[in-house]
Amino acid sequence: MQRRRFAIVLLSFVFLLTIFFPSSSSAAATDVPAPQATLLTQVQPLGEVVSAVVLKYSTNIDGASLSTSSFQVQSVLNDVYTDRTVTGVYTNDTGAITNRSTHGKFVVIELDTQDKNASTLTYDATSAVNRINMLNYNISQKKDIATSKKTVIPASAQTVKATDKITPIVDDFQKNTFENKEGFKLNYFTFEPKVEPGKTYPLVVFLHGNGERGDGNGVNLLANAGAVTWASPEQQAKHPSFVIAPQSPIDLEHKFIWADEPRNSAVADLVRETALKYPIDTNRIYIVGISQGAMGTWRLLEKNLDLFAAGVPIAGLTNYEKAVNMYAPVEPTHVEVLKNVPIWAFHAADDTTVSPKNSQEMVAAIKAQNGNLIHFTEYEAGIIKPTGHFSWVPALQNQDMIEWLFAQKK
Repeated sequence: MQRRRFAIVLLSFVFLLTIFFPSSSSAAATDVPAPQATLLTQVQPLGEVVSAVVLKYSTNIDGASLSTSSFQVQSVLNDVYTDRTVTGVYTNDTGAITNRSTHGKFVVIELDTQDKNASTLTYDATSAVNRINMLNYNISQKKDIATSKKTVIPASAQTVKATDKITPIVDDFQKNTFENKEGFKLNYFTFEPKVEPGKTYPLVVFLHGNGERGDGNGVNLLANAGAVTWASPEQQAKHPSFVIAPQSPIDLEHKFIWADEPRNSAVADLVRETALKYPIDTNRIYIVGISQGAMGTWRLLEKNLDLFAAGVPIAGLTNYEKAVNMYAPVEPTHVEVLKNVPIWAFHAADDTTVSPKNSQEMVAAIKAQNGNLIHFTEYEAGIIKPTGHFSWVPALQNQDMIEWLFAQKK
């Protein structure tokens, strides 16, 4: 009987100890401050998406304690809260995607980039431009996780807000403003490769389409994999080069944003200034344009034979002055000038925005004049999604075209 009473007293004493003197691991859990949250985005062929959230803790987190159900991630746009799909959760010491380790101060929460709310942009049909969303993400911990010392960080109803973002490649571009002799100002973005003393490098000029006009907000780097294609680590490893990406202002007075003046000549002047400012190989300056940028590309090639070594116009008009419903007949004087210029044109057969007849007829006319430097890729109807006008999506991923372009010299 006495033994039983002693056991009851002992258990009661232990119970009181657990209440008033909790274990060191439980106590330490309350000492771990909330993490800092940063969004990771990437520019895909159809535009920028939020691909991950990175949480930075003050202590190492045990990767084995994490799962896709550990956290809830919500995007907030116009006061509407929408869940993102979590596809992977892991730790590392860099905060980078795919760099996994057993523990680290960074917790990477990968997200499904196909989510409807993954995009950072909203198309404004009224002004026909892409608007950059004000990014607002809430992250909450739904299950207990542990530090590398096995201290438990309990689930919490509190949320961590993430508004800052990191966008690889895009963050390597620097914003600048060019002003011509007439006082016209043009915002543009410059990517500089790693250079070696005494060497010169190619220059790629990328002209965006109508939806990427702006006031220097950089949406021309975000709305498609245009300028970033040439600045990507993969391409820079093969072909280190400078890249400039001018951004047309939102000016409804000029329908053809890169073919009209003063923008067309301003781009040429900007290219010449860039060639003087940096170690550029002036025999290897290239121009690439999509849609309205392709219109500008055709015209800049025609008017500046001394400047460009080759060009890639994608889904554009060739003779904008005579355009009716985004089609214009070929101008013979243009053909005479362009027949000796290395050009690789792209268009989709079912492009209902800019008629493929523009590219088809220009290419045919150049070949009829014995122009053997012209290449043409036409995509069959139904291949290009979500619309036939977006032929730049596969064109800019065409490595054969990229290799061809960098092989061209004046």
